[in-house]
Amino acid sequence: MKTNFEIEENYAVILNGIHIDLHNNFEFKNITESESEVRIEFVKSSGDWVHKNEFERLTFIHENITFKKSADGDNSEFPEDENTLSGISFFPKSMREINDGFMEHGKPNENDDIIYLFENGKMFRLNCERIELIAEK
Repeated sequence: MKTNFEIEENYAVILNGIHIDLHNNFEFKNITESESEVRIEFVKSSGDWVHKNEFERLTFIHENITFKKSADGDNSEFPEDENTLSGISFFPKSMREINDGFMEHGKPNENDDIIYLFENGKMFRLNCERIELIAEK
């Protein structure tokens, strides 16, 4: 898997030297799937702690998908957590029975999946050839 970003501390990414806090400053907006591509979109949060110069939209484009798995979260206790990312991680595809784990490395190893885990337990796990992050102002 190739990427144009690095994961930092399992809650943020670095794109072109810019730290992007996915947990605090962005909310999950949408997932769009086709046969070979999955797009995961985030939009800037409306919280007053978010800097006015933060990106407006982030799109993770996963190309040439070879594996995908997802799980719905539980919104019964904290429905506001549905769109808050709790963590993002590259994780070995040999350990696909574990979908809430994190590894501390910024770039994927050859046989890694990527896991997006949300505060309510929602999860997306993908394996693909390339992930391109597009950031829009």
